[in-house]
Amino acid sequence: MTGTATLSVLRAMARRLPRGMMAATLALSLLTGVDRAEARCSGIDLRDHLTDSARSRLDSDLGKVPFAIGNHWIATRGAQRIDIVGTQHSGDARMAKTVRQLRPLIRQADAVFLEVTETQMQAADGDQGAFARYFLLRPGQQLDRMMPAADWRLLTARLALYGITAEAAKRMQPWYISDFLTGTDCRKRGFGARRGLDDRIERSARNAGIPTLGLEAPESGLAALASMPLADQVKMLRLDLRSETRHEDLYVTLSESYFDDRLTEGRIVMSWMIYRDLDVPRREVHRLLASFDRAVLTQRNRAWVKHLRARQDPHLIVAVGAAHLAGDTGVLNLLQRAGYQLTPARN
Repeated sequence: MTGTATLSVLRAMARRLPRGMMAATLALSLLTGVDRAEARCSGIDLRDHLTDSARSRLDSDLGKVPFAIGNHWIATRGAQRIDIVGTQHSGDARMAKTVRQLRPLIRQADAVFLEVTETQMQAADGDQGAFARYFLLRPGQQLDRMMPAADWRLLTARLALYGITAEAAKRMQPWYISDFLTGTDCRKRGFGARRGLDDRIERSARNAGIPTLGLEAPESGLAALASMPLADQVKMLRLDLRSETRHEDLYVTLSESYFDDRLTEGRIVMSWMIYRDLDVPRREVHRLLASFDRAVLTQRNRAWVKHLRARQDPHLIVAVGAAHLAGDTGVLNLLQRAGYQLTPARN
């Protein structure tokens, strides 16, 4: 579902899940013997291959999105300052430079907020049963009854390659299955590339003795994915099943646009390219992508901003996925509506 967007969320969660929750995830999917081989990434940055007219259209679309450029903004209201840092959850060695630049600011903060802290994750360890409902359909629901027979046969044949039986698949939520269809082994290489920016910021804060706090409960990200309307989940699963979209290209485009401080640019290109090979109206594709964003981004953004508005600390740092920053219902625009002044940080 939304290809690389879902994949990034899942991979980030997988790295941060405590041992008990990870065991629950693997048990639910019955992935016996599955081990994706690491392969050299053949993805490209699609922005480098746009026509002049497409580039102009991209610039125009980008200009319509509030706070579309920049990974670090400063929100001020009265004597309070909040530094909002957009992160990439998956690791990249280039993040070492970002953390070096942020370290003096972290040392001056009263607290650092992340989506979820490592301490929260460790406290949730062992609560496997509580997380099953985010991966499995409700009792009485079966995925094979939600899809045309031809699609179900194709799906079970594809999942068999990962060791997932038809009996197991019919009990899984569609968003979860999509990960196996849209997976890519693209990884950034370099020393320390396995750790995302969130992890690095959290460790830097702990080393400096600065409190680290979570904006949500450990299960909130999974709950958001599972909250997407089931009919939309099924539609996107069927599109993922049929599409030959090169998800390695989407992954690289999103990652490179993030490091250019222009993640929204990459997200716009992704919305153009995903499912482009299928006979499906683009308005329906955009509706499905918007449905995903409402569940995974917007609802959480509103809850986070409400939480931040209640804080009186003179200086906070907030580090959340960069996709949460821009847009009408992004964290930055919501803070501005709440009376904060927003200015881009100067690195």
